[in-house]
Amino acid sequence: MKNRRIFSKVLVPLASLLVIGTAKAQDVDTSDLDRAQSVVAETTQVAAQAQQNINRLSNSASSLFEEFKLESDNLEALLVLNANWRRQVAVQEQELNTIIESIAEVRNVTQELPLLMNRMISGVEQFIELDMPFHIDTRRARIQFVRDAIDNPNVSTAERFRQILVLFQTENAYGRTHETYATTLNIGGVDRDVDVLRVGRVSLVFQTKDRNLSGAWDAQARQWVTLDSAEYRNAVRSAINVSSGMVAPEIIDLPIVAPELAQ
Repeated sequence: MKNRRIFSKVLVPLASLLVIGTAKAQDVDTSDLDRAQSVVAETTQVAAQAQQNINRLSNSASSLFEEFKLESDNLEALLVLNANWRRQVAVQEQELNTIIESIAEVRNVTQELPLLMNRMISGVEQFIELDMPFHIDTRRARIQFVRDAIDNPNVSTAERFRQILVLFQTENAYGRTHETYATTLNIGGVDRDVDVLRVGRVSLVFQTKDRNLSGAWDAQARQWVTLDSAEYRNAVRSAINVSSGMVAPEIIDLPIVAPELAQ
């Protein structure tokens, strides 16, 4: 548009010059006409160069605008991504703090765990010595097995603790079961082959193989005592037969220690 306006302004004097040149061709100096034409040519060339510069600047501006728009979109995307990362970092920092606290707690527990395990084993060991004397050698051997596991550096802490829990569970199960087994007891200074019947931790009785002697464990006196053979012989034998599965289950009569009032 600018070139056209410039070109129009130039054509007016050029037309005038041509008219004047036609009317007064004989009176006008040709050098003036040449100079006018030169000016017109220079003006046209300058206008063309200006238009080229305008076109170049316009294209450059359009390119810069497109680049700006692209970079603006990229910046917006980066801001959204950065916000997401900030939230993720915040969550991870919170989880890291929780892990650090857990590690500190685990360290404290790890330091206190050996003392706790030794106390638990000592408690079970003391309980076995005060309990009814059934399978006493087997139960003591089980205690020693757990102690050896605790002292073994190749056994993990988790496995050590598991062995202690198994020990507790085994001892606890005795209170809910009954069994009959053969063993040798020293009765009145004489070793006798007997059948022993255990009913939970309520009653522990025995009877010799010839059925002539029956007895029970006296928890208060901490010793075996004999029972009246005539009164308990059949009752103890019947209970042994029921527990061993030789006869069908039935109600059994056994001597037990009467409960006492709590002090």
